[in-house]
Amino acid sequence: MTFFERHMGRRVAAVGVAVAMLVLGLAAPAYAAIPTVTAVTPSNAAVGCQVTVTGSNFQTVANGGPASDVRFGGTSGTGLTIDADTQLEVTVPAVGGGSNNVVVENVTGNSAPFTYSTTAAGPVCPGVPTFTPASGFVGSTVTISGTFTTAPTQVRFNTSGLVTPTTTSATSVTAVVPAGATTGRIHVYTAAGQSTSATNFTVSAPTISSFTPLYGPVGTSVTITGTNFSGTAPTFTTSSVKFNTTSATTFTVNSATQITATVPTGATTGKISVTTPSGTGTSTANFTVSAVHTRSVTLSLKKHLVAKGVVSVGDAFTACAASVPVKIQRRSSGGWKNVGSTTTTASGSYSKKIKDKEGKYRALVKSFTPNSGVDVCSKAKSPVRKHTHH
Repeated sequence: MTFFERHMGRRVAAVGVAVAMLVLGLAAPAYAAIPTVTAVTPSNAAVGCQVTVTGSNFQTVANGGPASDVRFGGTSGTGLTIDADTQLEVTVPAVGGGSNNVVVENVTGNSAPFTYSTTAAGPVCPGVPTFTPASGFVGSTVTISGTFTTAPTQVRFNTSGLVTPTTTSATSVTAVVPAGATTGRIHVYTAAGQSTSATNFTVSAPTISSFTPLYGPVGTSVTITGTNFSGTAPTFTTSSVKFNTTSATTFTVNSATQITATVPTGATTGKISVTTPSGTGTSTANFTVSAVHTRSVTLSLKKHLVAKGVVSVGDAFTACAASVPVKIQRRSSGGWKNVGSTTTTASGSYSKKIKDKEGKYRALVKSFTPNSGVDVCSKAKSPVRKHTHH
């Protein structure tokens, strides 16, 4: 074989290896992460009782999940249930009391051992709990009932943080739904182990059923009606109200079903939304943010008495000046009495003959909303004019 042939052979072989590696590289999955264990609740469970393991990489396929085994001192637990990538449930297997470190395994490997001790013989495992109501918002109180043997010390709503019960006994416990709670099962923890509800508790986000008025300019007070606007503590009340994408700087949560909010500067026409720790509720209808057109009106009084003037609009929006009603008023007995009404021309001017009496007069144009609330023509009053017979 010549040098040239040997050289070309090596080049062909190298190309073949490179192509094979490229194909294998494309086909191989991305490197996954091994699980980690950060806590086991309760802290010292009895054999045969269920516990909650929290950590990471328990579920996500890209991270090597789902977890396939949980071992206590080398013995696999039973009834493995994965709630989320950060939480799973498992029953402590038949192991001796004392140190039985916990290890979680997925296809990538094993977690570092988590220091844990079990109780070989302890209190009876708690029974499956029931709860009422079936749903609620963050901040609402839930009553959980069951045969717990010993009084529960902690409660978890799905994958929320642990909650300390407000009242507790061997058969009943009450707890407040915490911020961060999501729809899922309720877990109750005793000295022996945990019990998990058979059904989900639904965390209800706020809803908006209506609001009034349907339109108005910046500064308008709007009453919003719906559900789940507040809980039992100030920290659980509505956190924001938005008009389209602009947050209201002033709003009051009157009750769990009503909010009063002021249309903020910069708001634009769109949906109203209410956000609480339980989620966000959005109106089906748009709130129309009206454009305000500032107007002015003049008044002059001619002999035999004729009232004349012009209605003007600051931004030349003609719908606020043309064919609009004008009232002529005379001061009488400490108040203003209407003595004549007319309508402006297309150019905004008006003229109205009224009864010739001495006194003080003014012209008035009331506010109105053309274009279904999209626009607001402001109220305007003329300077006061005095009429005498001299």
